[in-house]
Amino acid sequence: MSFFKKMLSKVGIGAARVDTELYNESFTPGESVKGIVTITGGSVEQDVDAIYFKIKSTFEDEIEVETDDGEEEVDVTRNAVVESFQVAEPFTLSPDEVVTFDIDFTLPLDTPATVGKTKTWVETGLDIKMALDPSDKDYIHVLPHPLVDAVLNSLLNMGFVVSEVVCEPAPPAMGMRVPFVQEFELKPDQGHFKALLDEVELVFRPLEDGVEIFMEIDRKSRGVWGNLAEMMGRDESMIRFVIHEDDLESLTIRMNDLIEAHCG
Repeated sequence: MSFFKKMLSKVGIGAARVDTELYNESFTPGESVKGIVTITGGSVEQDVDAIYFKIKSTFEDEIEVETDDGEEEVDVTRNAVVESFQVAEPFTLSPDEVVTFDIDFTLPLDTPATVGKTKTWVETGLDIKMALDPSDKDYIHVLPHPLVDAVLNSLLNMGFVVSEVVCEPAPPAMGMRVPFVQEFELKPDQGHFKALLDEVELVFRPLEDGVEIFMEIDRKSRGVWGNLAEMMGRDESMIRFVIHEDDLESLTIRMNDLIEAHCG
């Protein structure tokens, strides 16, 4: 192998290529993601130490930047690794050789739903020493966790509508596995909660046998004392509870009773 070809392969010219084909484009957390990875050798022989996969999602954040008028908060989109793993033992890839690997992994339960600005993708890469690692990116559409979907449908049946869904940095106290949470904001559009509430906000943390829910209930301010309570942040209630599949039959009643109890 010539010195020139070696140098070109290190910067990705004439080097190996990787391409991942997933058998589906839409997935639910906890579901198997299956596909095939095709690796095509370049113009030189290369030693591949590993094939790695990363499931990545975006979330919104704020940073402070210096301006002529002082500091200003700017919205930024960050990428976070939801899960990472590697497959295959080290191997040598000959020039123009084509190698394929089947893939089958489980989409993590806390993968965020593809709503609003949130995007999720599977990144495939080759670990090649002293070279620019080739990679491939495949976007996927993620549906809500089944229990999350059930809770949201219950609220819709109670007259709420989804006003905003956003992924944002996770408060440390929540103990999330990933650095962000997905928050669902719903406003009462009809029904008796319309006169009582401004909105409810929900964050879900999937468990092995259920879903933990953090729900903030924002009551409407009424009169002078109501405005004062709003100014002091006392017009909101935070409740925390867990639901399981056994709760689905009476879920709408339970959600109604929980919210009703915090409307006063």
